[in-house]
Formats: sequence, structure tokens, C-alpha cells
Amino acid sequence: MSIQDDAPLLAVMGHFGLSEDALLGIGGEACVFALGKDRIARVHHPGTARGAVDLRARLLEDLRRSASAVPFSIPSVLEITERHGRFITIEPRLPGRPLLRVLAEVTGAERDDLVTRFLEASTRLCALRLDHEGYGDLCEAEPIRASSHRAYLERRARKSLASAGDAFAGVDPSRLAAALPEPARPSFVHMDLFPGNVLVEDQEVSAVVDFGGPSALADARLEPLSAVAYLTPFITPTATDRDRRLAREWLQAQHLDALLAPAERWLAARWSFARDDVRLHQWCREVLLERTEHG
Repeated sequence: MSIQDDAPLLAVMGHFGLSEDALLGIGGEACVFALGKDRIARVHHPGTARGAVDLRARLLEDLRRSASAVPFSIPSVLEITERHGRFITIEPRLPGRPLLRVLAEVTGAERDDLVTRFLEASTRLCALRLDHEGYGDLCEAEPIRASSHRAYLERRARKSLASAGDAFAGVDPSRLAAALPEPARPSFVHMDLFPGNVLVEDQEVSAVVDFGGPSALADARLEPLSAVAYLTPFITPTATDRDRRLAREWLQAQHLDALLAPAERWLAARWSFARDDVRLHQWCREVLLERTEHG
């Protein structure tokens, strides 16, 4: 549905005096508009429950306690309101432009440097601390929680695959989980760290955004592994073969390259429910089905 076909969204925009020129982006959970230079309005999609909005706000509030441990900005919620049947969060506008867009404009050494900065940022998010025990979802209305990482991975994959229907009926969640190691301790994992959710300014990562639904307490290694996995044209249309080679070389230097394939398979299972996102669903099929058939 386009903005012009969404009457409640147009009414919200009218309430705040917004035009389509103020649109900063559309994600899986919300449309984001600039409210001047200092604030944004995050208009949640139809069907979003107030509980989900509150869970995200509480997560961000908890993460703010350790936000100084990361060298970039993270979101916070200033206000939650409702207009025309839509929940809206008013938040500070964070500095920078989406790396996804910047990658469409730069080449050569400048591009390589930005990709490297993005990958390095993926190793810093685990410095954000939460006072929770065990492993599990952080923003789900009915969260999966487990005392071991593999138990969480299996249950999370099983839930997503069940929602995906028959397309992935032959995928075994227990095998996906068993292929990944058990970490020493749980860490905060954004789980949706791709170039569209990273802002850059002056060749540095200035902010990470879109914390929410996928975030979990999990193995910290999943963050850099997912960042590399998401550098595929299915998820990051501006990614190139050169970007992917650089990312894999970087991952090898982190001694994580052996975990990439099993991490990709689990991530594809985790996102398999998202049938309405055509490109993401194609990636899930490619990872879980086509590679298996040809490999």
C-alpha cells in the first residue's frame, strides 16, 4: 500500500503538518518522518498493538543506561501518542544518513572504509547491557525464553518456520540450533543490523536504529555474523560482490568464518515467517532450500 492509499496515515501526517518530503524511510514496523531537525515521528503500521510499542520503549530505556559504552547514538522514546488509529512515537532525530543510501553513491576505498566501519560497529553493540537472565526475545508479546542458547535458537526457529507454512516443511530447527555454539553468557543482539538500520556521517557510524522486534539476548557472535549475512542483494540491494568479499575477509580475521554458513541458515529460518517481504523470503528460500539442493 502506498502512502496515498493509506487514509489513516495521511490523517496522521496532516495532524503533524507533514508532507511526503518529510519521509525518512519505511521499515517493517513503521514509517518514519522528520519532525524538523531535532525529532522524528515513528508512525507504526496498522495492527500494531500498544503492548508492542511499550515493549520497544522499555527496551530502549533499559539500553540507555549503558549507551555511553558504544561510540554511536541509539534511539530513545520521548513520547507515545495515538492518532487516527495509529500509534506514534516521538523520538530524537539521530545524526547521519542511512548507509544503504550512501553505498549507492560511493566507490573504491571510501566505500571499503564504510563497509568496514559498519562491520566493526556490529562488534560493539554487545557493550549494551540488560539486567536479564537467560536467552530469549526482548520485544515479543509472547517471548521465547530459555536457559541455554541452543534451546532458544531451536524454539525461535521452530516458531518462525511454523508461521511460514509448508514452504520450509523439511527444515529441522534442532539441527539448525545444534550447528551453532553455546556462548559463555548472553549478550544483547540487535539481530536486524543491515545497512538500512545504520546511519553514517563523516565516514563513521553515527547511529544504529530500528531496535525492536528481532532484538534478543543471544550469542554476541550472531551480530557480526548477521551483519555479514545481510550483505546480500536480497536484503541490501546496494551491496556488491566486492562488499561481500571484504566482509568475508573481515569475518575470517575475527575467526568467525566457520560459523557463517550455520548462522545464515538459522537467520533464514528466523525470518522465514516474513512472507510479505518478497526479497527477504527469496533469500530464506535460497539459503534453506536451494543451497541444500545444490550442495
